[in-house]
Amino acid sequence: MSMDMHIWYRETGQTASGLRLAEAWEDAEHPDGVYLDEVPGDAALVWKSTETDAALLHVTIPEERAPGVPHLWFTAADEPHAAPRACTLSAYTDGPFVSGSIVSPLAFATLGIRGDDELGTVRWLRDGLVVDLYVAPDLRRQGVATCLLLAAGAWQQANRWPGFIHADRPRTRLGRAFLTRLRHPGRVARDAGPRFDEEE
Repeated sequence: MSMDMHIWYRETGQTASGLRLAEAWEDAEHPDGVYLDEVPGDAALVWKSTETDAALLHVTIPEERAPGVPHLWFTAADEPHAAPRACTLSAYTDGPFVSGSIVSPLAFATLGIRGDDELGTVRWLRDGLVVDLYVAPDLRRQGVATCLLLAAGAWQQANRWPGFIHADRPRTRLGRAFLTRLRHPGRVARDAGPRFDEEE
């Protein structure tokens, strides 16, 4: 009999700009989405955010979460005036940033990288509901969508927005298969929600 796995958090500090630094841990012992001061024990690391001078935030994703994933860094485009408010994270591989860096649109604009060079995107509402997830066809099933969702989770928590990254109804076969692999029933409802365009 399988146990439901949950993701919970530990706050570790904040950046100079006020972003929350945190660790996300996975186990079957703790409630989903809570912040605790406990030592993780046998829990598995999901992601860890740290401060960096080269970007807004750095997110470390353990290799076993997305084996063989290509080098990825991200841009975060917040949409504070959208109704409802939202955010989009886009993944790139070329450029000067170390893997896991999240940079601002302004920093991205100085690089001369074309927007259509992105490897994938995830867009979600500030309550954590994912509404779009896309990965370029030649990079599907390589862990890009997983890394996008985990980095989005770190950015959600860094900004102290309410809730956590979650999804409702996947509308494609690939979307359903991808969400089934996530193993977090509390975060995924398979019969109601967002659009997933051939994400992995």
